Amino acid sequence: MQERSRQDIMAAGEIGAKYDEAAKAIWRNREIIAPLLKYSVEELKDESVESIMKLIDADSIEDGAAVSDLPPTLTNFNTEDSSITEKLITYDFRFVVKNPKLSTENLLVVLHIDLEFNNKYRPVLKDGRSYPLIKRGIYYGAREVSSQLGRITEKTNYDDIEKVISIWVVSEDIPAYLRNTASRYHITKEDFIGTTDEPKADYDLIEVVIIRRGDDKKITEPLFHYLESVYQADLQEIDKYTPASANPELKKEVEDMPGMSQVIYDRGWNAGTIEGEVKGRMEGQNELVEAVQMLRSGKSREDLVVAGMDEQTINLALVLK
Repeated sequence: MQERSRQDIMAAGEIGAKYDEAAKAIWRNREIIAPLLKYSVEELKDESVESIMKLIDADSIEDGAAVSDLPPTLTNFNTEDSSITEKLITYDFRFVVKNPKLSTENLLVVLHIDLEFNNKYRPVLKDGRSYPLIKRGIYYGAREVSSQLGRITEKTNYDDIEKVISIWVVSEDIPAYLRNTASRYHITKEDFIGTTDEPKADYDLIEVVIIRRGDDKKITEPLFHYLESVYQADLQEIDKYTPASANPELKKEVEDMPGMSQVIYDRGWNAGTIEGEVKGRMEGQNELVEAVQMLRSGKSREDLVVAGMDEQTINLALVLK
């Protein structure tokens, strides 16, 4: 491979890593999580974004520290779940939300949320085999249920199990006919002899939500328009759904993302596939590499403008320098 191509691939990978880091910082905020939950979780659809923000245990999103409004046993979370007999799995985000449908003045019931962001709709293993993402989502949900009980003994109270919802937002490699669709998979009851009446809350304990994004930047459906606004770091549009600008730290985190998100998602850059896609994008990526090198050698923004580089390239280079 030509040296310039290698530089382009390295630049794309570096941008992708920085974008992932910035995106994760944003998704740690209740203001950003709340609209997604409103549009994807049945138990929260009738709540306002402001109410959902209050229902989210904010501390459990980041470090699992105990908080005053939830019992400590509900907030000792870690994003990694492991046991002696089971493999280690890592959750992108793991937190709890008060269930407004089941909680009362004297009883607190929470939803255990696993929020995942995946590039591949059908991930491929090292040996070339692939698997449907829904199966992984079910496994993650089952592990989260298991982790609520700890070691099983004769004193284990299975009534302590609370509902788990595993939400997967997928952005790439989605078949055209599935783009801009969302599906909910959960446990239902089917009476095949006679009729029974049992509380849904007793059996509908694992749910997987898969949100398949598309490339339509003008989509108006709230869930997808909101996600597009977040991925494009469009603070003005995000504010239509949630008071992001009212949080100074969050506002700064969003402002760190413009340009980066546009290039990654408009040009389709990602470290795993960029090598096969370099041709056709060489000119723009070469310019970015050159801009970063100029800044690192002491050149200023004005020098890049004089060199004829566009504003988006300059903004990206300033992030990467």
